[in-house]
Amino acid sequence: MTNSVNSPPIRRQASSGIASYVPFAKWMHWTIAVLVLAMFTSGVLMKQIGGGAFADFLFSSHKVFGVVALALMVMRLAYRLFARASGIWAKASGAHPVHQSIYGLAILVPLLGWAGISDFGARTVFFGLRLPGIWPEGAGQAGLFFTAHAWLAFALIAATFLHIGVAIQDHIMRGRTITDNVG
Repeated sequence: MTNSVNSPPIRRQASSGIASYVPFAKWMHWTIAVLVLAMFTSGVLMKQIGGGAFADFLFSSHKVFGVVALALMVMRLAYRLFARASGIWAKASGAHPVHQSIYGLAILVPLLGWAGISDFGARTVFFGLRLPGIWPEGAGQAGLFFTAHAWLAFALIAATFLHIGVAIQDHIMRGRTITDNVG
């Protein structure tokens, strides 16, 4: 454990004596996981449906969840850096490059989507509210942003499956309880 004395706790000892993440870290982990799954599913569905009221609902939900997931991911990264947390998995497990990939992709994918909707001029979400633009509207790069957004979303899902594999490996090799440790 690499927390300093003055850092907020990110891990605690579970009743089994095995290090575990605090509830706040677990909440961020699982909330982001659910949001990523929801966004990936809605992204695939909205492309398959094409148009109509349900597709519009999916598009708006996808945008809102993307901004929320981005904010939570930045907050989670800041929390981990502030708490100086290095994780509880063995360095040889492959968890560190997988986590770095997930963190990078979970920040980059929503930014690419947001840049795409900014360029395309589709920043409106529910009730006529508009997301702020992060790229000039009509700059002509929306297609590039959306393509990169889609491909990297698939890469994020692949990294997530690797993450699950590392967690299962860690569980088997160390006898840890997966849900107690996750954070």
